Amino acid sequence: MKKLLMTLAILAIAVPAMASDVVLLGVLDGPITGGLPKFIEVFVCNDVADMSIYGLGSANNGGGSNGQEFTFDAVAVSAGTSLFVASDDVQFPVFMGFAPDYVSSAANIYGDDAIELFCDGAVVDIYGEIDVDGTGQPWEYLDSWAKRSSGTGPDGTTFVIGSWTIPGPNVLDGHATNADAEAQGVG
Repeated sequence: MKKLLMTLAILAIAVPAMASDVVLLGVLDGPITGGLPKFIEVFVCNDVADMSIYGLGSANNGGGSNGQEFTFDAVAVSAGTSLFVASDDVQFPVFMGFAPDYVSSAANIYGDDAIELFCDGAVVDIYGEIDVDGTGQPWEYLDSWAKRSSGTGPDGTTFVIGSWTIPGPNVLDGHATNADAEAQGVG
């Protein structure tokens, strides 16, 4: 019996207390005037019957969490779907070549802002450190991007920098489109 209890205790530590069917997949602060486009990308890992249990928030300039600022629509979303939440619907399609799924001021992020993914009001994934201005930090994405590494996340309320590919600031400078950046090995 003692061995069983120890095994259960080890399992309780190894398994996250809150699982999520959705993870943060990427953030971008674009090179177009005004830092556009700005967007947050989430990835649906497992079918979600009602996406409205998920939402996003940004922690601007190290000012801590602002809580959930955006809620997804009450729709079913299939596993394998990426959803883009952009700050505008004009420069996003110019740069990305397709329209965003959502437009929200919650995506009005700069390359030094942390992002939180919420499920039922609780943080289930995070990019950046909510109480730290990202300027000069290893997770800064000014005129750049960050993308989750395959097979990682969600990371809960603790930012795990090793779960991300982060090329550093200003790598998108001089690129008018995402396709151009990819062709140059930057995307």
